[in-house]
Amino acid sequence: MQPSAVTASRLELIFATLVGIPAAVIVLAAASGASAPLVGEGAAALVALWILGSAMCAPGISAMRERFGAARSNVVGMPLGLLATALVLSGLFGGSLLLQPIVDALGGPESTSVERAEIVGVGAVMVAKWAIAWLSYLPHRTAAAAS
Repeated sequence: MQPSAVTASRLELIFATLVGIPAAVIVLAAASGASAPLVGEGAAALVALWILGSAMCAPGISAMRERFGAARSNVVGMPLGLLATALVLSGLFGGSLLLQPIVDALGGPESTSVERAEIVGVGAVMVAKWAIAWLSYLPHRTAAAAS
């Protein structure tokens, strides 16, 4: 890999991380039961989180494709992206099948709202995707080095 390509892909991951800061604020606000700055709570916060997650995903998956190829990157990134999208759509359209386990994990319906569970669930998927993208920069053995 050329040095400029490595720099470009790392810049993409840094950009994704910077975009993730307001996303983290939204998730932390929801987890604590507060309203997120600028976007509030409920559907507005969920849509904002979805937009930020999409903005993070594009450069992150591009960096991973550069390092591992499209097939391996898509095997990891696409299912998690589909899960995040399913959680958002479930929250926006009132489905509880995906959200009930999150509500239960957050203390049950007595102590948490479905809106809070939506945001925390999507945030957890975003953290997983972000961590996988950054972990792709750990040293790894290439086929040439192994032989």
